[in-house]
Parts: sequence; C-alpha cells; structure tokens
Amino acid sequence: MKANQAYQQKQDDRAEVGVGTLIVFIAMVLVAAVAAAVLINTTGTLQQRAQSTGQEATQEVASNLKVLNVYGIRGNNTDTKLWDCQVNLELSAGALPMDLSKLIIRYSDGANTRTYTFDSTFAASSFPNAQGPSSNFNATWVRGNGGSTFVMQPGDLVQMHYNNCNPGTRTSVSLQLIPESGSPVAADFKTPATFGTDTTITLR
Repeated sequence: MKANQAYQQKQDDRAEVGVGTLIVFIAMVLVAAVAAAVLINTTGTLQQRAQSTGQEATQEVASNLKVLNVYGIRGNNTDTKLWDCQVNLELSAGALPMDLSKLIIRYSDGANTRTYTFDSTFAASSFPNAQGPSSNFNATWVRGNGGSTFVMQPGDLVQMHYNNCNPGTRTSVSLQLIPESGSPVAADFKTPATFGTDTTITLR
C-alpha cells in the first residue's frame, strides 16, 4: 500500500514538472516570436530607408545630362565675336525625366561671368534671328516634344540657346549646366584661332 502511494506521488510530481516545463517553453516561444516580429519589422523599415537613401544619393551624384555638341553663332561672317551659343543635349542612359525649366547655365570666359535661367517666353523663338535677354535661355525639341511642361524625356534631343556671351577667338570658356537634381555637367570649350567665313562655329 505504501509502495502504491509512493508510486502515485512520484507520478504526480513528474506531471507537475512536465506542465511547468511546457508553460515555460510556450512562454519562450511567444517571446521569441515577438522578438522575431520586431526584428523583421525593423529590418524592413531600415531596408526601405536604405533604398531611398541610395536612390537619392545616386541621383545627386550621377549626371543625368549628356552634352553632345556646342555651337557658336555669328550675326554675319565678319563679326569678331559669337553672339549666340547652342548646346545639344540628351539624357544619359537610365536617367529620369528632367525639368529643363529648373536648369541653370553658368558661363565664364575669364572676363565675363553670367547666369542664365529658363524663360518659356523664348522657348519657341527662332535663334539667332530673335534675340532674348542676356539672362535667359530657351530650349527647342529637335526630337521628342517637351510640350508646355518642358520636361525632357529619355530619347529626346534638345537644343538650348543662350545669347550675349560674346566670346572672341582663342577664348577659354567655362560652361556649366546645373540641373535641379544631380551633379553639374561641364561643357567647357575654347574658341578657335579664327572664325573664317563661317557663321556657325563648332566649339565642342
């Protein structure tokens, strides 16, 4: 009889230990699940922020504009200085659309420094016959269509015009195109020793 009671008590003790262990195990599983959920949520948030930061940094560092050619225009074949400058542009591979109305052109020839901003009033002007203000430039679409938004799309070919730059022969010119986002694009050039009889001079 005593043996049976001892055996029954031993079985009860084991049962109590087993239930306690199970409760602790379940609690540990729940805590681990909560911790895992917090880690997963935090990791997802950090990943999104990292991607956003990476895209912004790439956009700031990468140059979206590609300068194809730069030409200078004289009023006639005896002028000793260039009045108009024409810059042919396209977007680099993989570049996002660019709002040319936010673009800024900085010009310096050692003697003169000018800053040109976009003016839609002169966007449809036919240069060099129609002369705009010296502080503005315009843009015409050679390929594609900027419409009324003047947003340059991949595949577009755009010709920008600005005037009153007046570089003569043998002049080193620093020309910077500064977009709203992205790094400035250099389009430096040096005018030739003579313009000859040409009214359109290839500068770059």
